[in-house]
Amino acid sequence: MIEPIPTPINTNKNMIPTRIPMINGSVFLKPYWLPDRVNKILLGPGVPVANKVNITKGNSKLCSCGVDPSISVILNGIVWVQLLLCFLLIKNCNGIYVINLIKIFIVPMTIWQPKLIEVNASTNSSSKSNTPKYKQLADAIDLAISQGTLKADEKLPPQRRLADSLSVTVGTVTRAYSESERRGSVVARVGSGTYVKSSNNAQYLSLALNEDCFDLQSAKAPMAMQVDLMASALKEISAESQVLACCLTYQPEIALKHQREHLASWLTKRAIHCEEDNVLFTYGGQHAISLALQTVCRAGDTVLCEGLSFPGITVACQQQQLRCIGLQMDEQGIVPESLIAACIQSNPRILYLTAQIQNPTSVQMPLSRKKRIVEICQEYGLVILDDDVQFLAAEDKVSSFYQLATDSTIYLSSFSKSFSGGLRLGYIVASNKYREPLKVNLRASCWTVPPLIIEIVCRWLTNGTMNKVENWLAQEMRERNRIMVEILADFELTFQASGFMTWLVLPEQWRAVDFVEFALQKGVMIRAAESYAVGRFSAPQCIRICTCAPQTQAQLIQALNLLKSCLLTSPQANNLIM
Repeated sequence: MIEPIPTPINTNKNMIPTRIPMINGSVFLKPYWLPDRVNKILLGPGVPVANKVNITKGNSKLCSCGVDPSISVILNGIVWVQLLLCFLLIKNCNGIYVINLIKIFIVPMTIWQPKLIEVNASTNSSSKSNTPKYKQLADAIDLAISQGTLKADEKLPPQRRLADSLSVTVGTVTRAYSESERRGSVVARVGSGTYVKSSNNAQYLSLALNEDCFDLQSAKAPMAMQVDLMASALKEISAESQVLACCLTYQPEIALKHQREHLASWLTKRAIHCEEDNVLFTYGGQHAISLALQTVCRAGDTVLCEGLSFPGITVACQQQQLRCIGLQMDEQGIVPESLIAACIQSNPRILYLTAQIQNPTSVQMPLSRKKRIVEICQEYGLVILDDDVQFLAAEDKVSSFYQLATDSTIYLSSFSKSFSGGLRLGYIVASNKYREPLKVNLRASCWTVPPLIIEIVCRWLTNGTMNKVENWLAQEMRERNRIMVEILADFELTFQASGFMTWLVLPEQWRAVDFVEFALQKGVMIRAAESYAVGRFSAPQCIRICTCAPQTQAQLIQALNLLKSCLLTSPQANNLIM
């Protein structure tokens, strides 16, 4: 005979009644429906939900809540169990529940109970403190979230229950939850409770160019401490209401005076001697290139650059209707005779160079060649646009064009490579004669650069954070490039010890464009020299490798070994033409 209702049994006194949502109304699961009598199964006490033996196909009956380990929830120290039964159809026939189809989803929870101690966010350590208890609890919530103890969308304990367990007032917990909500850690849902704020990570995951391939083509800084530093900076500024209010209002296109002073001071220590009047913030390096071209050139003018050059210069020239000519190069950069010939033939206005670490060849122009280039530019009245965006440790650099010819050089760089591309913060250093036209063009293009990002970066410049990141990055890249040399020792390589890029001359049997396609098929993304050729400049059979792109050194080793196997392979003659 089938029992209409399970017999009441002894239960855990702390068990909370759980609602079972259904299509046709709702019922409440009584505590005595959850027996506490399954012991030593996996972790400890268990909560059997239903006896699936009694749930058969068709219109069957749920006749008991007997013990069935195969569908039991196994918990350690049960305090709270949330149970969700999804029914397609439920009917009540003389006290018996009739079920057409049932799917059981169980989410076990134990009450989260922190210790009220002061938490040091920078070290994740704790110590006794006189900090108000509500703030200690809010800090504990933040720490539990960062450590993964509290998960996204997880419900926090009811305020009264948590207050009882911590021996504090309900008001203290209420205030702590409000503080956590102010910080953006949790969200209160009316009639439901307080939940850890959803991270929505899926919406912000970077879409890889090809998830099945190793990336050796992107010149980007490996991520290590950057996320934590940004989180700390935002938290710090959020506590300074006056600064935050200032950052949320319109600011001059030249930014605030103290911000320019911080940048100028930091640059001066790096041998770019300048005053605050000489610097302007931009939306990254590409924006700085466009501003410089707008300031110096007019439609129809000629711009000179390396024959193999950063594609951003050709794009900017096309947008402004400028003619872009690539110059011959050797192992020291552009060839002086090629520059002289172009000056005579084309009457150019500006010379764009990436001389510290040439993109894409990784050649570094020596001081003697730089001095010769300066002499030629001064003779023919060329402005030098000195692009120093690509990362290179300070100790690996040589004197910049700005140091050699301050009045005729516009120096530009950004924090995209030395910190992260998402900052979108760059800067221009130029003599006073370019200051006003640069300001006008900056205002016309974007009015102003976001003050909040400028403020954060300037703090990093003054407190040593940016130097710390760059020191780590230099050390990381030296090790990565050591690995690269070890694996690709049999090939002709050009690179700088702390640089992101390596220039590899392909074996004679390969053409660069074909090899890039072949490597992609095998699972490695790289770039051919052709991608950087300006106009009809003849590109060599070489590829650019970015050892910075893989997230870890282990991934780099895998990628380089795969690339090596591709280099040792001969192309297949599938499409011979008679």
